[in-house]
Amino acid sequence: MILYYSRTQKTRVCAEALHDVTGLPLYAFESDVNQLTNMRFLLRIARLVVMRNECPIVNMPVNIPGEIYLCGPIWAGALALPVKYFLKHADLKGKKVHLLITASIATQQHRDTVLKALSYTGCIPGEVYQFATTKELPERMFIAEQLREMFS
Repeated sequence: MILYYSRTQKTRVCAEALHDVTGLPLYAFESDVNQLTNMRFLLRIARLVVMRNECPIVNMPVNIPGEIYLCGPIWAGALALPVKYFLKHADLKGKKVHLLITASIATQQHRDTVLKALSYTGCIPGEVYQFATTKELPERMFIAEQLREMFS
């Protein structure tokens, strides 16, 4: 199963490309911040980060299979708050979790950060795939090609 969170749709395109390559079903997380305008979104996220509050997923999945691909963006150097919420509240003990992350710049620090976030879940960490995205939506076929090469 491919689980993803995407506010600007860049991670969605990457998750759909992963679906094209693997054939696994897609499940999109939703959060109440998705409906906010950009300025209200930024203010709300800044407040949540400062107050160390959570950003709940409104459609938290109930049945999580033994191996998943979790896709999410990097916000301010860390996983997006809804993805962190999922990691904190989902029962991932003994399940293999691969991560696909999107960021304006893909760095080793992002990779280390997401692996650290996994270490608190009791899951079996899988692969980490990183995609650098620009302001434009990524090309789905291009992402799928890169994933096919990574999987070979």
